[in-house]
Amino acid sequence: MVLRFQNIKGPLQWLSVLTDLAMLGLTIFDLLWLMFDALYTMHTVQAFVDPILPFYRSIHQDFYVYDGIIVSIFITEFIGRWLIAIYQKTYDKWFFYPFIHWYDVLGCFPTGSFRILRLFRIIGLTYRLHKWQVIDLHNYALINILRHYYNIAIEEISDRVVIKVLEETKNEINRGQPINDAIVQEVIRPRQSEITTILSQVIQDGVREKYPQYRKLLAKHISKTVQDTVSKNPEVQQIERIPVVGAPIQQSLNSATSQIVFGVIDRLILDISAAKNQKTISLVLDSVLEVFLQHPSLQNSDLSNALIIDSIDLIVKRVQVKQWKNAAL
Repeated sequence: MVLRFQNIKGPLQWLSVLTDLAMLGLTIFDLLWLMFDALYTMHTVQAFVDPILPFYRSIHQDFYVYDGIIVSIFITEFIGRWLIAIYQKTYDKWFFYPFIHWYDVLGCFPTGSFRILRLFRIIGLTYRLHKWQVIDLHNYALINILRHYYNIAIEEISDRVVIKVLEETKNEINRGQPINDAIVQEVIRPRQSEITTILSQVIQDGVREKYPQYRKLLAKHISKTVQDTVSKNPEVQQIERIPVVGAPIQQSLNSATSQIVFGVIDRLILDISAAKNQKTISLVLDSVLEVFLQHPSLQNSDLSNALIIDSIDLIVKRVQVKQWKNAAL
């Protein structure tokens, strides 16, 4: 294990890191000793160990004394960290610390069932050193494997919860629950101004980009429409019957009318695309959207229900994709 201290700054950080390293070593030693002492209670192990470590029999007899010394160190370190947490206001209340670090508290009890909780102490100290960047857990294959399967478990559980919630939402819609009105009132209305602003920008950008391509086509269509309309007008037909000058007058009238109509429409479209008129466009769209949202058919529309359900189905399909299968181990 390579230790790096480049990111440790200040005496308090150094004290915290060195304490973590010392407590990590002591806790590992303590757990190994507990396992060794548990094995030592077997006569076969005693017969093997006593010739090699004759002094250990007296240590075993005073096991609780030595364990009490180690526990007293744990308690002293715990109280010190608690006082530091209070001083730094790490948690909202001063008494939160022992509840959050419950495994440290219970691990100090000198009973076999609680001593195993000192393993959580090792995990916590190791992770804290990783956060300090003193050690890098990503360099260890075992840690990567454990993290990989942890992510798989979290993804599987969260996916099932999300799918269950979405399916229940679909059932509420099918039962006629007022989900449409809730979406309108709680989702769309609070963002109505943003929606109208975006729509106005989209319309202006679309007109500015596409209108030049269809300007000539629009002029031809207006010219043909005006010509057909004018030619069917009774007054114009009477002008056309005037000898010699009737036909030229009608043609001039058609041309002038077409130019006037196209000029008005062309100017209107160009005004729509002008940046200075965005506020006006937004006000118009806001009024249209308000009427749309208040329309009774929107609240009980089968189409809106179908759109919501189809959207939920799409989300469910996406959630059902096993992302962990594509993740490298």
